[in-house]
Amino acid sequence: MLCAPDLSRPESVAAESEHLALVTVTRAIGYLEEESDLPGGVRTVRARVDTALKGTGPGELELGQSVSRTHGGGYTTAGAETCYDLLEPGRQYVIGFCTGGSYDDGYVLYSETAHDHREVDGHAAA
Repeated sequence: MLCAPDLSRPESVAAESEHLALVTVTRAIGYLEEESDLPGGVRTVRARVDTALKGTGPGELELGQSVSRTHGGGYTTAGAETCYDLLEPGRQYVIGFCTGGSYDDGYVLYSETAHDHREVDGHAAA
């Protein structure tokens, strides 16, 4: 797995991330195995930026996210010590990311599933 800064606190996420954004993942693109002697690799996805929270960038991004493979051939971020939800198509997330590198538009440092603020305690707000 790739090394990442300590992102266990919101202030660390804001300080360490070049960009913060609310995004919707539009599709999964692929998987790249980083090193044959280390488990895991990088899954790439395409995402639409719904709201930029820090930094500016394009309206759509191709992003890399460090993942491990499951026995069933899927992907997981289980075992991550910080909030690092697996990016899935059709879902919305708050992400912290850095641009550049070998993962096209950026590399995800932090990802958290966005909560539907229209719901309060499981009930739709009026």
